[in-house]
Amino acid sequence: MVTLNAIFNSHMVFQANKPIRIFGHGNGLVEITFLNNTKTSNSNGGWMIEFDPVDYGGPYTIDVKLDGICTKLRDVYFGDVYLLSGQSNMQFKLRECNEPVEDYRGNDNVRMFTVDRLEGGEFFYSRDGWVVLTKENAGEFSSIGYYVAQELARNDRKIGLIACYQGASAIQPWIRKDLSDKFPISLANRGFPLWNGNGTLYEKMLKNIIPYSISHVIWYQGESNAYTGEAELYCDMLSCMVNNWREDFMDETLPFVIVQIANYIWEEDKNGWKTVQELQLKAPELIKGLSAVVCRDICESEDIHPKSKKGLSLRIAKAIEG
Repeated sequence: MVTLNAIFNSHMVFQANKPIRIFGHGNGLVEITFLNNTKTSNSNGGWMIEFDPVDYGGPYTIDVKLDGICTKLRDVYFGDVYLLSGQSNMQFKLRECNEPVEDYRGNDNVRMFTVDRLEGGEFFYSRDGWVVLTKENAGEFSSIGYYVAQELARNDRKIGLIACYQGASAIQPWIRKDLSDKFPISLANRGFPLWNGNGTLYEKMLKNIIPYSISHVIWYQGESNAYTGEAELYCDMLSCMVNNWREDFMDETLPFVIVQIANYIWEEDKNGWKTVQELQLKAPELIKGLSAVVCRDICESEDIHPKSKKGLSLRIAKAIEG
């Protein structure tokens, strides 16, 4: 049986002006027709079909035939796609922020696909496909994703968000295991969840959407690495992750925007926390195509999960626009 990856659904957003890669698993014949161009693949385990880049616009229809069974993907657009990744501050929902519910806004130009978390507990799952932002479901969107998308969609451009995050995750699980094993730092003695094994989240979550073309990665993580002895390696691990993702997403210049962790008073290891902050700000000097956004002056310091995310998100949007 041959299958289509869960990310390919009606209402989806492809990245404009980058290769269109459609992929899946299983054994069988695949036939895809788009813009009067038909391509086939005789799959034996895993398959991918690539079409030439397309400019901004839509809606389009894509015809998919898997072992003779036809499916139509409708309301497909080409816009800008952003991968939201990291730990709990990226996972932090709009309903958890200080935004009044009456101010929530729907936006047909914003659609989100959610990669299933190992922890579970999400309102949206991969089986829901691409969800169009409405006033009613806005509270379940990543708060950063919501604000960034609303800002970048203001010119009527379609914005696609891919939610791929896991609270309480260190950086090592997001790096392919053969690479992250160069950082053999034990997390077991800190009571970290099981998903913090080297390469675990890369294998179980990120790999599900590779090599879907995207515009930028937005990365908010670091709290779980703020320990002396490990914090000093943060920039090395971040560089390793960036190179890993660029290689596997087949995009050697894929831009990254990272958020410097907030000024929370980390009693467990103040020096480790400060070290991560310092290295995050230094990272753009060492990693080409990466920019860092500061949040300490616009986010609360008394909470490890600052509830004020709007100002920070506007900075992220500005960094994306250059």
